[in-house]
Amino acid sequence: MATVLVVDDEPLMLTMITQVLQQNGFSVVTAGSGAKAMSVFRSHANDIDLLVSDIRMPDMDGPALAAELQAEIPGLPVLLISGYCEPDQIDNDYEFLAKPFAVTDLLRRVKSLVVRNTCATAAS
Repeated sequence: MATVLVVDDEPLMLTMITQVLQQNGFSVVTAGSGAKAMSVFRSHANDIDLLVSDIRMPDMDGPALAAELQAEIPGLPVLLISGYCEPDQIDNDYEFLAKPFAVTDLLRRVKSLVVRNTCATAAS
């Protein structure tokens, strides 16, 4: 079972994403901010298979968080989500999903990233 770190400063979005992923067989750890996510990550670093993070957050934005986590786990897959950003503003190293999104789109992207990461890890 893959473990996803979900980070969003909007409690309803955090809850919705968590429930959808858990109902579809993923283990989920959550944080309501980038700073809190760093702490959660350090507690679960060996278990995290994917980061799903909002882009705009008060203390540390999603791209900065992703860069910090990838410095510790190179190749960690990242899915950034936002309702305020255009995909061309996102670094090509990260996947992007615009809010609002369909649950099926979220699941498709998460599953794709986890499978891609599992294949890459097995090949190395």
